[in-house]
Amino acid sequence: MTRRPPAHKEIVGVDLFVQWGHGTADDLARRLKPLADGALELTMITNRGVKVWPGGLPETFTTDHWRCRFMATGAIGGVIGHGHIARLMQRAADLDIDFIKTENLCTFDGEPGFSLGQGQ
Repeated sequence: MTRRPPAHKEIVGVDLFVQWGHGTADDLARRLKPLADGALELTMITNRGVKVWPGGLPETFTTDHWRCRFMATGAIGGVIGHGHIARLMQRAADLDIDFIKTENLCTFDGEPGFSLGQGQ
């Protein structure tokens, strides 16, 4: 039996799941944008699987559970490390943003190993 070599894995972003019920997706985006540090930028917010920021429809029914996607910027070559994610989480904690979990977004041999959001 021949084993395939492992795929080359890179972390290219992180989904930060947030519990928040104090306004619209645009309001949440304004709270989250300061978390960007040059290595990561907020690119999308979804709620119940529907993209609500940027360009969401105001009539979309939302709950208090949001997926906030931060992607690596081109300034650092589009790849981040665990330290970038830990610092993002610390900045969120410093701003009293109630994050409830994270999911690392990885590529394998350059192919996304995660689901793309609407419009990505």
